[in-house]
Amino acid sequence: MQCPVKKEKIAAMTIHSLRRDVAQMVMPRIDGNKLDEPRYLLQLKGLIKEGIGGFILFGGSVDRTPGQLQELHAFAEVPLLIASDVERGLGQQLTGGTRFPSQRAVASAINRNSKKDVGLLGRMLDAVRIETRSAGIHAVFSPVVDVNNNRDNPIICTRAFGDEPEVVEWFGAQYITRLQKPSGKGKIDLLACAKHFPGHGDTDQDSHSVLPVIRADRARLNRIELPPFREAVKDGVEMVMVAHLLVPALDPEKPVTFSKKAVTALLREGMEFGGLIVSDALDMGALAGVYSQEDIAVRAVEAGMDILLHPVDARVTIDAVVSAAEQGRLTRQRISESVERIMAAKTRLGLMSKARRTAASIDYEKHGRIAREIGRKAVRIVYDGKKMLPLPGNAGVACIVLDDDDNTESGNAFIHAMRGRFRNMSAQVLTPGADMPESLVLDSIRAADFVVLAFFSKISASKGRSGITGKLREIAMKLLRAAREAQGTSVLISFDSPYLLDQFKDADVCIAAYDRMDEIQQAAVEMLAGEVKA
Repeated sequence: MQCPVKKEKIAAMTIHSLRRDVAQMVMPRIDGNKLDEPRYLLQLKGLIKEGIGGFILFGGSVDRTPGQLQELHAFAEVPLLIASDVERGLGQQLTGGTRFPSQRAVASAINRNSKKDVGLLGRMLDAVRIETRSAGIHAVFSPVVDVNNNRDNPIICTRAFGDEPEVVEWFGAQYITRLQKPSGKGKIDLLACAKHFPGHGDTDQDSHSVLPVIRADRARLNRIELPPFREAVKDGVEMVMVAHLLVPALDPEKPVTFSKKAVTALLREGMEFGGLIVSDALDMGALAGVYSQEDIAVRAVEAGMDILLHPVDARVTIDAVVSAAEQGRLTRQRISESVERIMAAKTRLGLMSKARRTAASIDYEKHGRIAREIGRKAVRIVYDGKKMLPLPGNAGVACIVLDDDDNTESGNAFIHAMRGRFRNMSAQVLTPGADMPESLVLDSIRAADFVVLAFFSKISASKGRSGITGKLREIAMKLLRAAREAQGTSVLISFDSPYLLDQFKDADVCIAAYDRMDEIQQAAVEMLAGEVKA
C-alpha cells in the first residue's frame, strides 16, 4: 500500500487557491522536440505559473530533454510531476534511450521458473527505471495489466503480457516492484501505473476513436479482468489509469471514466487503492467525440479522478472544474483529496526536497545488450509440423515483406539479415497502397524452395485493427497458393500481432516474434538459419 503523508504536512504544501489546486490535477501534453522553441516555451511557462501539476512527455532526446525539463521546474511554485508512456523503455519516447521489447515479447522471452531469466527481467526493469528518472521523468504509464482475451483487439494486443490473468498478474508484479524500487528514507525513484482499469482486453474497438463496450458479466470480470488490478494494488502500485470504456456490469449508464460506482466504489474503496487515479487521455474520441471538454473534466472529477490527463485545452479544463466547485457541483473536499494524494506522491519521489539529485552515469551499451538478449529469446515457433527448420543455406528463398502501414522500410533489418545467410534469395516489399508486381513476385515464388512471408502491422492509436487489411490478406493467400502449387515450403512470421497467423492455416511454418525491433528481426532470421535454439 502507498505510504501516507501526514495530513498537517500536506496541508502546508497545498496552494490554498481553488484554481491553483485544480491546476495541480491537470496534466497536459508536452512535446520534448519543441522545448527549444521560444514561443512554445512561453506557452508552457504560462501554464506553470498558473500552477499546473505536471506534464505527459512525448519525444525528445536523452542529451537535451533532461536539462530542458529542469529549466521548466524553475518556474514552478510546486515541483512538476513529469510522466510519460514508457511501456517499451525510454527509447520509446526519447532518442538515445534504450528501446526494450513489447510486454508480450518480454512474456515470451522470460521463463518464470528460471532464476536466470527472472534476473534478466530484473536487469531490464532496473535499466528502464534508471534511464527514465535520469531523463527527468518521474512517472511511467506502465505496465499494461489488461488481459488481451480478444484476438481482434486493435489497441492492446502485444502491449499486454498475454491472454491469461495469472501471467499478466505475475509480470505486472515484476514491473511494479522493480520500477518502484525504494531509494531510501521512504522515497522511490519512479511511480508505476497499472492500466487500463477495469480491463481493455476484451474488445475489438479502440477507445482512441469510439467508446468500446465490455459486455462481460460481473462474475467474468471478477475472474478475468479485475484480478491483475487487485494484484497491482496489493503490490503497492502508485497509480492506476482508468480506461474510456462502457462496462454495463459495473455501471450501465456511464462510461467508466465518469462512473463513481467503478472508480470510487470499486477501485478506491473496494480495492482499497490509496494512490493516484489517472484518466486515460481526455482528448480521445471515446469521450471527446461525444462530450464537451468542460463536461468531460467535471464528470471525471466527480467519479473520483485525481489527474486529468492530456486534455484538449488545459485552461478550459481548469476553468470547468473551478466553475463546478464554485457552483457546488463539486465540493472543495473532493478537490483537496486529490491534491493531497498528488502532493504525497511528489513527496515520495523526493520532489519536495530542495536537494538536487546527482545525475546517474548510464551504461546505454549494457542496456542495449539486455534488450538484445530479451529480444532474441522472444521469438517463438508456433507451428512446424513437418520439422522444416532450419532452412538450408544453399536453398532458394523468396522473401516477401507485407507491411500493413505502407512503410516500405519496416522489414529492412529482416531482409538485410536474410541476405547475409541465404545467398540464393529474392526480396520484395508489398503494401496495401501499392500495386503488387504480380508477375515478378509469383515468378520468384515458383523458382524458390522456401517462401518466407514476413508481416508487419503496427499496434497504433485510431488505426482500428491489429491485423492486416483485406487486400493484404488476399495477396498473402495468393502467394501461399503459388508456393503450394510449386511444391515450395511456406514460412510465415508476424513481427507484431501473433493472432493474424491464425488466418493462414495452410502455412508449413508459423513464427511469432511479438515485436518489430531490429534485434528481433535479426533473431527471427537466426532461428530460420538454425543459429539459435528454436
